[in-house]
Amino acid sequence: MGKMHLLGSSIDSVTVTLDLMKEIYGASIFLFYPNIDKSTAPFMPIQALDYKIMPVGASPKATDKVFIATPGPKSKMAIFNDFYQKHGIGKNRYNQIIHPSAYIASSSRIEKGVLIEPHVVISSQVTIEFGVFIKRGSLIGHHNVIGAFTDINPGVVLSGNITIGEGCEIGSGAIIKDNISIGANTIIGIGSVVTKNIPDNCVAYGNPCKVVRENS
Repeated sequence: MGKMHLLGSSIDSVTVTLDLMKEIYGASIFLFYPNIDKSTAPFMPIQALDYKIMPVGASPKATDKVFIATPGPKSKMAIFNDFYQKHGIGKNRYNQIIHPSAYIASSSRIEKGVLIEPHVVISSQVTIEFGVFIKRGSLIGHHNVIGAFTDINPGVVLSGNITIGEGCEIGSGAIIKDNISIGANTIIGIGSVVTKNIPDNCVAYGNPCKVVRENS
């Protein structure tokens, strides 16, 4: 698999995706398909990889697998919806990117478009929905459900029986206790300790984690 097709673009975070694609799939050429007239070149000061930014409005061939290049729940949702509406690129067209150092229990279900970085552990009976990014070193306990397009940042610890809604962002190093529900479109701040349910559409942080404002 020499070429990889990425929807959207970003400066920094996408370089992690490129390295993983090179390592896992043997990719050597990366084609970016921006959906807005503001293409962003990846920042590669140490080792430059071969890439090309395609014109706005261009689309991969119908047989090409794709991946979302931009992190962040809102960006991922917008890119997915844009390419689905304009080019008919549905969920079945998306790659998974799962680093071989990650442990995933055989009873868990990982959907398309998911990124799992090195040294992630996913325990039994977990559902990871479409477009979730789980960053390096995160620990995902049993019977968790992580909603579509959510970002789990480095070093997060999720205990068991947790439900995280669609489009959430869990900050680096956050710890969430058993039997907690976090609503959709919610941000949990870096290093937070979540001991109570958190509703939809809010920003919450601290130890213990508390809602501080609406996430509009």
